[in-house]
Amino acid sequence: MQNQFIVSKAGKNIGPFHFEEILLQLKNQDLDWMEYLYDESSKDWIMILQHPLFTEKFNAAWGRPGAQPIIIEPKGYKNPENKYKEKEWFILREKNNYGPYSILEVLQMLQQKSLFEFDYVWNQELPAWQRVAELHQFMSATIKNLKDSGDISVSEIFFRRRHAWACYGCSLILHDNKNLYKGHSVEISVGGAGIVIPSQVLQPGQTVFLHFQPGDGVPPFNALCHVVSKQFIKSSPVQPIEGVTVKYGVRFTSISQNIRESIKSFTGEKSDPKVA
Repeated sequence: MQNQFIVSKAGKNIGPFHFEEILLQLKNQDLDWMEYLYDESSKDWIMILQHPLFTEKFNAAWGRPGAQPIIIEPKGYKNPENKYKEKEWFILREKNNYGPYSILEVLQMLQQKSLFEFDYVWNQELPAWQRVAELHQFMSATIKNLKDSGDISVSEIFFRRRHAWACYGCSLILHDNKNLYKGHSVEISVGGAGIVIPSQVLQPGQTVFLHFQPGDGVPPFNALCHVVSKQFIKSSPVQPIEGVTVKYGVRFTSISQNIRESIKSFTGEKSDPKVA
């Protein structure tokens, strides 16, 4: 059993530390539960709270949401008078728990990118905090059933994508001002792309630089991007890379006009797209 760990903090590797030393640093807030340590059994970096030796301590430390949690209303939300209004979900963000929220409020926050698939949520049916992406209530098939239910209050929270998207596989290089990663894209639009890289450390809101290799219908190009989503994947449908477990959604903040036109042509986007 592993008894010493290297920890990644602020882009630097520190340690090794014994289990008890890490717990003490967590207690003193010298380390955060969402920082990463190297797990010898999986040969990968994983979040401290996800390591089997630390998960129980994490659950005990957070316990259950407090009687008076912090409540932040989703932007423009109207409380529906129907079966989806029950406020039972809590969100774990930046060492605080927020809520309770109804499932529609959680879905709206996911739509607005104020909550991400990698964030932790809890309700009374769960034994511990779990990532949004791990729960069947927030999986694509469940959400599609909600959208197709015909309930107006449900359909109102789902907005249409601004740009047309298409499957698009090409190799790419990502730079986050610290490290270079090789990966590949899985989809693209004028507004952004879905990419897969062999790293779990990127966070929503982070700025990254991408270089896309030539693809089918789009020439090579560079793009400055913001990470807007992060979710677990089991495997890549286009170009598997050993060890990859995360798909990122990025929004383009700077690409050239000729590349925009090439992507428009590739995705079949019209001048006034009306696509879901």
